[in-house]
Amino acid sequence: MSIYWRWNFNRKNPNFTPVSRQAGIGPYNSLCTERSRSIVTNHIFNVGTNLKKSMKRNLFHLTLVLYSISAYSQTFSENYYDLFRKSWEKEPTKEMIDQVDPKMDSLYRATTGKGFWEMQAEGLKKSTTNNINNYKKVFDLKNLDIDKIDKLIIIEESNRGMNFPPDFSRKGFVVIGSDMFTYYYNPENENSLKLTSDFFDESNPNYKSRQIVTDIAKSNKIEQFSILAKKEMEIEIGEPKIEYEIVVFDKKMEEKPLKIIYLHDFITELKD
Repeated sequence: MSIYWRWNFNRKNPNFTPVSRQAGIGPYNSLCTERSRSIVTNHIFNVGTNLKKSMKRNLFHLTLVLYSISAYSQTFSENYYDLFRKSWEKEPTKEMIDQVDPKMDSLYRATTGKGFWEMQAEGLKKSTTNNINNYKKVFDLKNLDIDKIDKLIIIEESNRGMNFPPDFSRKGFVVIGSDMFTYYYNPENENSLKLTSDFFDESNPNYKSRQIVTDIAKSNKIEQFSILAKKEMEIEIGEPKIEYEIVVFDKKMEEKPLKIIYLHDFITELKD
């Protein structure tokens, strides 16, 4: 799929981002080192006894290794960071470099000491760290540690339309098992974070799209998010006004415990 880049003022941290984007998945890998032992004895009489003792020791050590592997798994924050880290560590392609006016790149180097794409990578890294900290603060409102939760869904609604003045606020919905809560914050105002009770106000123009994404989250039918995202890519309705960033985390999905899917207000026309 072709990616067209543009300056996006409607993100938490405005940056140069692709117009078209789809679900992102971030796997992580674990490494395990096995240690083998051999027993040498000059006493034939004791070979059987020593072998039994060795087997018991090896079984004990194997149990400890397996326990340590199962006990260690990456937290939400670690998975989120790793998912986006590939974006800022990857070198820009020739196509991406050619899309940037050399004069603009020179201006960046003259004013910041870094090229255009270097600055984008630095901005993405900072934005990723800020997002993680924001999620932690949201969960703090409920006296919860996000990195001690094994399974959760976070849905954040933001404005994509060219409003003036621009609206950077985020309205969120969280599902943890059978528990749910909603929140609001504006990245431009550090003191704006708060729990809310009006997320499902029927008078809100986004009520229908909110209901669609939250119903899927509550029913835990995660695959429906990807189905809707695929349908969005197959149609052309115009520029979206609202974006839903859906973060799904489940430690049981060992290879890909974290997924991020983007949906828009178009889903009200796709659901049926």
